[in-house]
Amino acid sequence: MKELYEYKLDLLYYGISLSPNCYQMLKKGSNGQVNNDDYITTKGLMVLLDNKIYVNANLYEASKYQIDFENDEFCLLCEGLKVCSVKIIQPPDYALDKVALSTGKLITDVVNVHGDRLRLQPISGCANHCKFCDINKYGYQECSIEELDEAFTYAMKNVSFRHVLISGGTPRSLDESYEYLNRVYKYFGEKYGDNYPIDIMLVPRGLTVRDDNSDGYRSFIKSLKNWKISGLYVNLELYNSNARKNLIPQKSLVGYDNYLKFIKLAVEVFGIGNVKSCLVVGLESIPDTLKAVKDLCEIGCVPILSPYVPIDDSIDAPTPDFMKEVLIKTREITEKYNIDLGPSCQSCRHNTIHFK
Repeated sequence: MKELYEYKLDLLYYGISLSPNCYQMLKKGSNGQVNNDDYITTKGLMVLLDNKIYVNANLYEASKYQIDFENDEFCLLCEGLKVCSVKIIQPPDYALDKVALSTGKLITDVVNVHGDRLRLQPISGCANHCKFCDINKYGYQECSIEELDEAFTYAMKNVSFRHVLISGGTPRSLDESYEYLNRVYKYFGEKYGDNYPIDIMLVPRGLTVRDDNSDGYRSFIKSLKNWKISGLYVNLELYNSNARKNLIPQKSLVGYDNYLKFIKLAVEVFGIGNVKSCLVVGLESIPDTLKAVKDLCEIGCVPILSPYVPIDDSIDAPTPDFMKEVLIKTREITEKYNIDLGPSCQSCRHNTIHFK
């Protein structure tokens, strides 16, 4: 008998299908859709297994796993046999109904809510071209603070969420793009930071493009703290130098050591537990991923295991057995350094590899 977390790993790999009964019971969007066309790692349907483990499962009609609705409850089936009860957490109504801002831009172009976290996206698209990410399909555009705040305010009035992540693409290496994001961070931190924990996902940087050094990093990190930002996500993603050059070429130029330098400074300012780093599992060997886990734990950073989700047929997703081996060996490292595997938020683990 599998443990519940192993079924999560299966769902991350195989996806799920929906029985006609299940589909009939769900809210439908303007085109009959039950989920939101979001980023590759968040576009699936969020489900809660046995009221314990959250999973972002992509919809795949041929999957051996299916969600059915019977006896007044949703349940997960594997090849027709019941595994456990399931709660389905659909996107907010504004996402399904494609509600627009006053400017005509869709709210989901700016704000998305997953579980109890709101993701604010100052930049649509990205200046970088990572080979495992589909964010570039949106093109590069900076949203106005007015649009961001209108979408944030709409979400506050219509959706329940507990914390905030300011994320989206990497800015262009231009002073005006850096200054734009500085204004966004300062505005939302000072306006909402007392009401919501606010994390930022970013690459190592200073207040300006030229502040690409330890002093520049430290000054920028301290500014974020002063603006009432709660924590940072600084994603290493990969350890292997060849994989970094081939798959994350722009981030590779920043340098692995500079990532660790920035993360270490961030931990000194924000404290252990408040700085996190995602590692993409399945694009390099298990030993390489574990080396990155160890490097992060040594400087007090919380590692997060994010499974690679294919955007084409060039690279396969990591198998459940592969993910399980990474997970078990990662736990040995995190326990040695007394660092908890992230994220700390249960529902934010929906698209990550975790035991819980």
